[in-house]
Amino acid sequence: MKVSRRHGRLRLRLEPIEVSLLETLLDELTVVLDSDDADDPVVARLYPSAYPDDDAAETDYRSITESGLRSERQERVGQCVAELALGGEIDLGEPDTARRWIQVLNDLRLSLGTRIGIAEDEPEIDPTDPEAQPHLVYYWLTAVQDSVVTGLMR
Repeated sequence: MKVSRRHGRLRLRLEPIEVSLLETLLDELTVVLDSDDADDPVVARLYPSAYPDDDAAETDYRSITESGLRSERQERVGQCVAELALGGEIDLGEPDTARRWIQVLNDLRLSLGTRIGIAEDEPEIDPTDPEAQPHLVYYWLTAVQDSVVTGLMR
């Protein structure tokens, strides 16, 4: 993965294996976004309660906002999937495109981090441990997101 500027435009260049990994992660995120399973911790993390102590207010809030939030996320993921299908170089020169990628990478991190139980005080990961793979993917997603944000700030 490399983020660079070419002809004044920010670009994210991904290796084929990274494209494949992102496609898989986006497919998994799509399944979550299509789910109505309120007991799924990932769904709860992506759509946190606005009124945890007031069931009626929470129901009203969700009836007004959740469908729109889901549709927006699904649309962003679909656009990122379409861009990945074009190859491993993504033009982030348009503010909406860069913002979308940052949001989708964040959703991927939230989803994966929730599934594997990422905490602030994470112990050091042994990269040779077969159980470490999801953690390494999480840290890679973090690095991609950080690189895009840093590239935009330059």
